[in-house]
Amino acid sequence: MTGGIPEFWGFDIARRGYDREQVDAYMRLLAAGTAPTAPPAFDLARRGYDRSQVDARIAELRSG
Repeated sequence: MTGGIPEFWGFDIARRGYDREQVDAYMRLLAAGTAPTAPPAFDLARRGYDRSQVDARIAELRSG
């Protein structure tokens, strides 16, 4: 566990979704409190994280 946020984020894998490595890196920064003011524009990739789930989780973490 890193900063209270588990390493497994629980996002579904979509046919075309956000690049998993980019999302994981951003989530680690967010958990550590060192994330930039706004989430980056994640690249789209085959078998990436479900975009709506990632967007919702980031919004939830940033508002709390």
